[in-house]
Amino acid sequence: FMDEFIVQYGSKHGGAGYYACSQALMNNYVYPYFGQHKIVDITTKMIDDFYTFLVTKVELVRSRGAASHSYTEQQYVTPSLVQDIHKILRTAFNQAQRWKYIQQNPFLDADLPEHKEKERPAFSPEEFEKVLNYTNEPGDYERFTLHLALCIQYYCTTRGGEIAALQWEDYNSEERTLHIYKALARIDKKNLQLPKMKIYYTFPAMNPYNRTKLVLKAPKTESTERYCALNHLMVEKLNQMKAMQETMIEDVFGGDYQDNQLIVCQPNGRPLMPEQLNKKFKDVIVEMRENGFRFTSVPENKLDKVVFHSVRAASATKKLQVSNGNVKAVMRAGGWAEPDMVIRYSRAYDQDQVDIAEKMEKDSQKEGNTE
Repeated sequence: FMDEFIVQYGSKHGGAGYYACSQALMNNYVYPYFGQHKIVDITTKMIDDFYTFLVTKVELVRSRGAASHSYTEQQYVTPSLVQDIHKILRTAFNQAQRWKYIQQNPFLDADLPEHKEKERPAFSPEEFEKVLNYTNEPGDYERFTLHLALCIQYYCTTRGGEIAALQWEDYNSEERTLHIYKALARIDKKNLQLPKMKIYYTFPAMNPYNRTKLVLKAPKTESTERYCALNHLMVEKLNQMKAMQETMIEDVFGGDYQDNQLIVCQPNGRPLMPEQLNKKFKDVIVEMRENGFRFTSVPENKLDKVVFHSVRAASATKKLQVSNGNVKAVMRAGGWAEPDMVIRYSRAYDQDQVDIAEKMEKDSQKEGNTE
């Protein structure tokens, strides 16, 4: 039944990511436990026992080639992952009920393990701007590429896949805009024909035997497409990158340059994956600390949790500040579908409380209110 559901539902309502993730969760965690059961025989009690079993007995399935140090001491399935599994199964059994396979959905009354979503640490805008200054090295192509990616992430509130997908045709220097409407992704070849999959560009294959292809695809939601207004600083940096790439082609690679028209890319023109941007960003944080810089907006023991995507939080926080709390404007700038996401991404720091207290004091002492 689940195979049938994933094909029928996933191909209509989900993208390749949802499709692949659903299949992986089923294969790794659900089929070994429930695979031989008829759906009419599954009860809420069985589901409760299954979820307890997952968080107490079942080890996380590691991806191939993953380093052992990337995992915490807790090796069992997390409550967060159980939530993801539950969402898929609950939706699937709702569909089974609509198809008249079952009388009622046993997942609706299931007791999930307690899960408190942890806020990912992120630098304050002021501290992140110091990272920008540190990486601003126009004489070093790779360092300046990271710098430009961080600038785009900060000033345009983008995602890593969106930055990696930007091509020069998306940049309008006269109107000072970036058109965000693509994302870089590695897709299984068998999922390229899904109805909701829209491919704009397919990169040349490095190995014809790979089961995946690297593509620029349409994002999962329509609200993601947007035009980002650029300030003069961003226009200057983008023009500088264009000149650096032209010099790189002429003086170093020549005809061997893989010209995919990417704005943020490797020196030879090949794309930079979001995970590569993340590693470069984390390396810079380590480097800054080794050179004596001390971050104060993130506790020392949580610095390794700061990732490239965390810059999106600094961006949302800064834009809320400069827009005087215009949530809708920030929502549109970040390509979010719901205003709740702006609140979720933005951060509050101790200094914010100090600023509020000082502003309230000044307001109480304004002319005409001397008492």
